[in-house]
Amino acid sequence: MTLVDLSVEEKVALLVLNDPGSRNALTGSEMLDSITEAVRSAEGEAQAMVVTGAGSAFSAGGNIKDMASASGLFGGTPEAILEGYRSSIQRLTRTMAGTDLVTVAAVNGPAVGAGFDLALGCDLRVGSPSARFSHSFVDLGIIPGDGGLWLLAHQLGWQRAAEISFTGRVIGAEEAVELGILLEVTDEVVARARALATEIARKPAHSIRLTKRLMRQTRTMDLDGFLEYSAALQAVSHHTDAHRQAVQDYLERLQTRS
Repeated sequence: MTLVDLSVEEKVALLVLNDPGSRNALTGSEMLDSITEAVRSAEGEAQAMVVTGAGSAFSAGGNIKDMASASGLFGGTPEAILEGYRSSIQRLTRTMAGTDLVTVAAVNGPAVGAGFDLALGCDLRVGSPSARFSHSFVDLGIIPGDGGLWLLAHQLGWQRAAEISFTGRVIGAEEAVELGILLEVTDEVVARARALATEIARKPAHSIRLTKRLMRQTRTMDLDGFLEYSAALQAVSHHTDAHRQAVQDYLERLQTRS
């Protein structure tokens, strides 16, 4: 059994965390490496990617048994643990943040700790009625070592991120929509995520790719720098065949309606 299943159809990749016995825990190096490699592989074939979990959970995050036994990512000296986080779970966070794929999380069940953060690292999220979210690190006497608090604060703002992280409480699917964690709740979560990803994948590839890159800069650039970067990417876009064809198609549609 592979820990991650990857398939690509019509420029849409489907990445399934496939370790339901551990509720798709993320702390094993094999699982983390498999996800990172799958994303990099999908970049060569797809324009959008759906991420979901096999079984009843999206991802339970860190493996509590490994924490209890101080093994794997949680074993060794403080220096060894620090390097372990840098080279594994933080590499996954960077991969999700850096990919040009438009990523859609299909949250089919609980997304806890680092599992919550994996969902937050996606551009879009839809959930099933059984979707649950919890930033449960504080209850285990630790912090979000994967960078998830940065994601949470940027997604929800300082005060709401503080409340969720300091309490570690569980957020149900409907509240997740109200907070902006989820776009919507649906019984057909993977099908809905795939439909959304397919709609996006049919757009001009360069436009989606550059828009994704531009969105990333909203987290780091001031307005002046952002405007300069926007102008540069727009200049490139105006010189693409896809742009010219899209404009021509639009004009032809207008003539048909008149």
